Amino acid sequence: MAKHDIVLVGGGHNNLTAAAYLARCGLSVLVLEQHDQVGGGAVSKEITLPGFRHDTHATGIAHLQAHPIVTHDELGLLSKYGLEFSFPDASFLTLFDDGETIGCYRDLDRTCAELARYSEKDAASYRRMAEFMAGIGPVMGMAMNRPPPSFGAFVTLLEQMPFGQELVLAMLKSAYDVVVENFEHPRIRIHFLKWAAEALCGPEEKTTGINMFFLIGASHSAPAGLVVGGTQVLSDALRRCIEDNGGEVRTGTTVRRVLNRGGQARSVELDTGEVIEAGRAVVAGIHPHLLGDAVEGLDSGLVQRARATNSSQFAEMVVHAAMSENPAWIAGGATSSALGLNLVDGADFERFRRIFDDMRYGDLPRDFLGHVAVHTLLDPSRAPEGKHTLYFIGLVPYELRGGPEQWDRIKEERADWMIERLARYAPNVPDAIIGRAVQSPLDMERYSPSFQRGDIMGLGSYLYQSLGMRPTKELSQYRVPGAEGLYLCGPFMHPGGGITGGGRPVAMQVMNDIGVDHSKVIVS
Repeated sequence: MAKHDIVLVGGGHNNLTAAAYLARCGLSVLVLEQHDQVGGGAVSKEITLPGFRHDTHATGIAHLQAHPIVTHDELGLLSKYGLEFSFPDASFLTLFDDGETIGCYRDLDRTCAELARYSEKDAASYRRMAEFMAGIGPVMGMAMNRPPPSFGAFVTLLEQMPFGQELVLAMLKSAYDVVVENFEHPRIRIHFLKWAAEALCGPEEKTTGINMFFLIGASHSAPAGLVVGGTQVLSDALRRCIEDNGGEVRTGTTVRRVLNRGGQARSVELDTGEVIEAGRAVVAGIHPHLLGDAVEGLDSGLVQRARATNSSQFAEMVVHAAMSENPAWIAGGATSSALGLNLVDGADFERFRRIFDDMRYGDLPRDFLGHVAVHTLLDPSRAPEGKHTLYFIGLVPYELRGGPEQWDRIKEERADWMIERLARYAPNVPDAIIGRAVQSPLDMERYSPSFQRGDIMGLGSYLYQSLGMRPTKELSQYRVPGAEGLYLCGPFMHPGGGITGGGRPVAMQVMNDIGVDHSKVIVS
């Protein structure tokens, strides 16, 4: 007899969210996590020096701010389990190497005034886009927090809304197209395109245009925040919710495969040979590229289509540093009010565009394009008194010329180059670093099977891999055809990468299928 109704393979934030909702609705759940702490990409660790707590992957929490986990506190994470956010004045700020800045603030009027310093016309365009998104934000949120609608149904809904036709066109265009059509000043264009590139898709890739509207809308309706104490606090709060509702979480437990017997998936096999039975369903964080290896007996066409899904165009390299003092930015005080700083060498629009061309061909960018956050300015608890943490991202290709294994040889050298470039924006940084840890895209792939090709977004955020087509049409409702009772959950599924609370729609689908009433917990 199965001891648990639902067995969940993987303890990343998506699976933890699904498990928490399932447990809150009265189901017995077991979460199996290979690492010694839960969270997957939502973890914090002392990886540089004792007392310095670093978010090793996900950090600024944006999507979750509009999720019922926060807006309705459906799981009690805020009221009962200690989840707290710190919100900056600015979601992000672009700092150019001549000291000029452009900020995106929570307050719409302040943001428009900032843009108007460069172009009154661009400020007006931004206001129009922000107000448009404010009107349709609730509809978008509903689509993100439930099992995905079909692509056609979603487009039909948008077309019936004011300005909906413009949004449909943006879905087919690139972020570059949308930005160039709406903004004229080169620095403002760079400001927004660097922001769009954080989804790890080149801004000139078609079907990325809608990302600009989402980013602009969320910046004012649900701006990003930082988890007080580190992103790990979110994962630990989810674990406590699971356990308080009768669930079980096991760390240090590796699942070898999901057993598919006669088209029924109701058990998993550990690397020790132990088999664990699930009474009603298995929810697994199996990346589409690995589906055929992890589950036997699936249709070969389904496996091939899953394996053919596309990762993001490029990846990230991250330098974590323990700092003896705060970076002394060349722009002064405004930089300390932002959750993150986008750093851009020069303001030449063509040079900026060529950075993405370099990565397309497996080359490291010759010009610098980075993102940095000093979390201790918003949350001093992350470091000893008077000290600081530095989170420093550079965009890079996963597939280097000569293969991704080259990362083991060059990552420290590349980190030195990044720090050298960073010193142009904060000259005291090299001397203030007292400890560092470097993560390459290859390191990220090794850490989590959800980060294939170093892609922390799970899969590319392209229109053809969204909504009812993410990762493929036949897998988009989380069920796996040919393995009844098996559901997929992770950043490669709807609603996508980042801290999205993506386990909620998975839990809804499972409960709908097995006839469990979730109306008292899922209230929106």
